[in-house]
Formats: sequence, structure tokens, C-alpha cells
Amino acid sequence: MTRCSPRKSPASGGAAFTRALATLQAGDTLVFWKSDRWGRSAAHVLTTVGELRDRGVRVKSLTENFDLDTKEGRFMSAVLAAAAEYELELRAERQAEGIAAARRRQAEGNMLPGKQRIGRPRAVGPAQLHELQRITGEGTTVTQAARILKISRSTAYAALGEHEPALATECD
Repeated sequence: MTRCSPRKSPASGGAAFTRALATLQAGDTLVFWKSDRWGRSAAHVLTTVGELRDRGVRVKSLTENFDLDTKEGRFMSAVLAAAAEYELELRAERQAEGIAAARRRQAEGNMLPGKQRIGRPRAVGPAQLHELQRITGEGTTVTQAARILKISRSTAYAALGEHEPALATECD
């Protein structure tokens, strides 16, 4: 018996799910937990289910409690797959709107309270950066300074690189 990991969606193209589909034969029954994790889109789900039915494989959902051998079960499967795809598209649309609004607020200087910029918070704050610059300015290596401040060496180099003024070079 081939089992799919409950942590990995069949839609993500898991190898176990692909192997399970390949080993199914006419007369077998594929029982799955929930239909909304079954494919990338409603069309993908319906195509996969159609291919299985053409091979004589029965498909049954435990959570939604429908059997795709019945016209009602096929109808419910199509409706739930379409609803899941709609929900996915809505989520992506809302996320894009939120990102655009945050960029507008940042450009206008109207960030939300406690935020200076969008994106991930900086690993090295202004006080820690000043301390890093002071320590390295006194001759301590960046590696030693990073250990003192309990940050990674790469973070220390990145912080120093972002905040150092460009060095002017002269041509002889």
C-alpha cells in the first residue's frame, strides 16, 4: 500500500502521490481526506479525477463524504474544486493589494505605527550598527566584533557594507 504524506499536498507534485496514482488499477478505490488539497486548479483536479475514472478507479472523499461514482458526487467535487481555486485567487489578489498599499504608504512616509519600512526587520539596529562600527574602528576584526555583539559574521559584514560611505579612489 502506498501512502501520501499528510504534510505534503498532492498538488505540490509529491512523488508518493504520483506513485500512488500510477499503481492504481481498474477496480481499486482511491480514498482521500479532503478534496481542496488535490490539485493546482479546478481543471487539474477534474482532469485527474476523469483520468482515474477512465481507468476504472473509484474515487472517494472522507471529509466531504462524497463518492465520485455518482453524478451528485461528481457535481460536489467540481463545485468544491472551483470554490478552492476561487479562494486561492482571492488570497493572491488581497496579498498583492496589501503589498501595493504598503509600498504607497512607505513612499508617502505614512508607515504603520512601529514600522519604518516594508519588508523583513533589519537584523542589526541603529545602536548595534553604531557599536559594530565603533568596535571595528578600534581595530577589532569583524569576526571578533560579531562574536561580541552575538550576530553572525555575514550579518556584520552586510551591515558594515550597507552603511559605509563609498571610498573615493584616486588615479595616479
